[in-house]
Amino acid sequence: MQRDVENLENLFKTLNIETKVLRDLPRNELIMEAKLFRDDSFQDASMSVFVVMAHGDDNSEIYSADELTLNTEYIIDLFDDKSCPNLKGKPKWFIFQVIEKIISGPHEN
Repeated sequence: MQRDVENLENLFKTLNIETKVLRDLPRNELIMEAKLFRDDSFQDASMSVFVVMAHGDDNSEIYSADELTLNTEYIIDLFDDKSCPNLKGKPKWFIFQVIEKIISGPHEN
């Protein structure tokens, strides 16, 4: 996953998109950071990109660093036109890279 983060950082830098990388956030901090990002001034921005790379069960549920689940629709809904007026009418991209979480247990021989 580290290589994916670096590749996205390089891509966004090439496209002159400002980036901020946060790692291993507990659920509450992930929600707080999403809200801080949403509340940032986007008056001069033409678009936004919000990327989450995490483990999960499928593309709609992700695990935070404290292994609590968070629905991806919850994050997307934080950026609706009412909650995020500075991005109203502007493209909002959401990328969720979800890697299936493998739970290890007793192995049979």
